[in-house]
Amino acid sequence: LFHNARSVVVLAMEIQHGEALGEAQRKEMAKAFNFLALRVQGALARKRNGLPLLLPKSEVPKLLRGCGRAPTNADLQELLESVSDEGLLLEDFIALYEKASEKALPSEQQLLDALRALDLTRSDSLDPKTLKIILCGMGDKLGLTHVDQILQGVPKDGLGRISCRQLARKLSKGPDGVLHF
Repeated sequence: LFHNARSVVVLAMEIQHGEALGEAQRKEMAKAFNFLALRVQGALARKRNGLPLLLPKSEVPKLLRGCGRAPTNADLQELLESVSDEGLLLEDFIALYEKASEKALPSEQQLLDALRALDLTRSDSLDPKTLKIILCGMGDKLGLTHVDQILQGVPKDGLGRISCRQLARKLSKGPDGVLHF
């Protein structure tokens, strides 16, 4: 996830279980890493002194998610246990990303099954207001703004409900404009 003058770029680094990032993926990840690391207080002084950039521990979740991973809060805590309070070097972040990638992202079918479990009407659709309450109040809670972003653009039927299938498809695809490497 990095910004240029007019936009935010989100990357989806796709790697198979147990594999390492390819060279093109590493270069794109380095750009995103450097973008975030250079905005940290003292980063320019480190760079001038020939020291490698450090990504603060607090920025690690943002970069993981910006590069296409979506760890649960529990998974994130486990990953962050190995991160020094000072932060991570690029190579350490890449190793952490590869470790995070060992856990597969849910498939469209898995997401569909989970959404259908919430459909008490058995209509293969959900009330967006009820879904917001669930997502903002249970398990790994999401913020209302984040839920609104997720639901944005998902068509509603005549009753104002959203299709479980269309939402699962959107979630498995990821946000629009994601660059896949």
